[in-house]
Formats: sequence, structure tokens, C-alpha cells
Amino acid sequence: MNNDSTHDLQQEAIKAAVNKNWNEAVDFNEKILETYPDDVSTLNRLGIAYSMIGKNKKAEEKFKKVIEIDSHNPIAKNNLARLKVNKTTGLMNPFSQTVSFIEEPGKSKVVPLVSQAEPKIFSTLNIGEPVELGQCKHKVKVVDQKDVFVGYLPDNISHRLLQLIKAGYKYKTVMKSVNSKTPQVFIQETHASKRLKGIPSFPLDDSELLPSLSAGESSELPPLEIYDPLMGEEA
Repeated sequence: MNNDSTHDLQQEAIKAAVNKNWNEAVDFNEKILETYPDDVSTLNRLGIAYSMIGKNKKAEEKFKKVIEIDSHNPIAKNNLARLKVNKTTGLMNPFSQTVSFIEEPGKSKVVPLVSQAEPKIFSTLNIGEPVELGQCKHKVKVVDQKDVFVGYLPDNISHRLLQLIKAGYKYKTVMKSVNSKTPQVFIQETHASKRLKGIPSFPLDDSELLPSLSAGESSELPPLEIYDPLMGEEA
């Protein structure tokens, strides 16, 4: 695009999307296509804008046209997969306004996932979407609300949380990043054990050790207690 007026339209289209003025974004991108009907970036922007105003069939058409031009285009492929799964909401994120990712020292933390699932799994997830923690041998795994595997917590965090959960700690977990190459979750402590009162879930010093469990307690871990976002915290 070397046309000044088209460049201005492109900037306006991007600005409209950033400000979530989706109808304006549709108009600006459609005007660009009048001059450059096969511009992949414009088609992708237009597909997103159409989905955000509930016109998912039109959105799908734009993404499919991108694939015809560039069969490996990751943006179009990812959005088509999301449209296929989320036929009602499309690309709209129902969780976008429900979570703050501000870390509280000792109480909450953004944690990268390791040995994560296949990229197609992340195309079905949204930022802020609740996920669950589950025990898998000596690790903590993350699964979605349909019990589909998403990834593991790093070993050092897995080991600590397994012990804390055994002692009565509870957590809620949501997706922080749904990038399949660098997925992250946000874990927040919602209940601390009286027996280990004052012990942080996420110490500043990762090498800080937990106190030994009292003698006579079972060494077997019970099923993890999962925070239910619909039920809220226990009193």
C-alpha cells in the first residue's frame, strides 16, 4: 500500500479496532478493499471486526479468502478455528472484563506453562477464561472446563502448590496468555490454611522451603480442591 489516502484509512481502521469501534473498523477496512481487494492484513482486520459485531458468517468469508491467498496464514487459521468452536460468541471474549492480572506479592502470580498442549487447543481458549488445576503424578496440570489438557506448571511451582493444597490452600486459575508458543496462567490464592498461616504461595525467593508436615499425616495427596468461579470463595 503506497497510496497516502489508503495509508490513512489503514491507520483509522487500526485506531477504530483499538478503541473497539467495530462498526467504524468495518467501514474503514471495506473502503481499503475497494482498492486492494486481496490485501491479507485488511481482510484479517475485517474478519475480526465483523465477528465483533456478531456477523460471524461474513467474518468466516474474509478469513477463508485470506487462506485462499495465503494458505498458511496463522491469524486466519486461528480465527477460523475459534469461529468453528464458538459459533455463538464468535471471536468475542466473554471473560475480557472479569479478571485483573495484577500480581499481589505472595498471593498471586503469572505462571508460564511447560509441555503445553497442541496449538489447536489454545485456539479455543480466551484470555481470562477459568481453567482448573489437577494432580498428575508429581506435577500440577492445567485443564480447561471440559477437562482437556492445556499444560503443566513448572516443577518448582508444582512441587510447592501440591504441598500447599494438601495443607488446605485453595486457588483460582485463569488463562493469562493463549499464545500456543508462550501460554501463561494467572494463579490466585483464595484460601490459606490456618496451620500454615503466613506461608506465601509464591515467595519472592523461589528457593524458600515449606515447613515439614506434622508427623503421622498421610503422605498421599487428596484430590485437588478446585475453585469454582460460579460458587465464589468459601466462607
